Amino acid sequence: MHRYETRVRPPAPFLEIQVIHPVTAGTRQWPAKLDTGATLTILPEALVDALVLSPKGEATIYGYDGMATIRPIYYVNLQVAGYRLSSVRVSSSKRPDILLGRDVLNHFILTLNGKDLTFELQDP
Repeated sequence: MHRYETRVRPPAPFLEIQVIHPVTAGTRQWPAKLDTGATLTILPEALVDALVLSPKGEATIYGYDGMATIRPIYYVNLQVAGYRLSSVRVSSSKRPDILLGRDVLNHFILTLNGKDLTFELQDP
């Protein structure tokens, strides 16, 4: 069981995850906001720079406002709630935290309890 982050308004489900460079195995722990509305996981540009990730292509990414931008694509390994996911396709933007999208969340059973400000993320 995990607690929502209450320093954001409204409170939201956040989780510390580990992002792993697929070649060098360099790692960084980073806070991730669970976002069931996001189709793709987005890393902060600062994290991409810290891990020295190389872009493997580009994609058109649509924001919450419907605006399209061309963004770089990277591949990383993730450690989420004790489970490892390999070769996850991600992009990046200027944001402070990771946006953990459905591309990752759909690997799990996610139970949100908004009234209690808790959530559970389990591997089926």
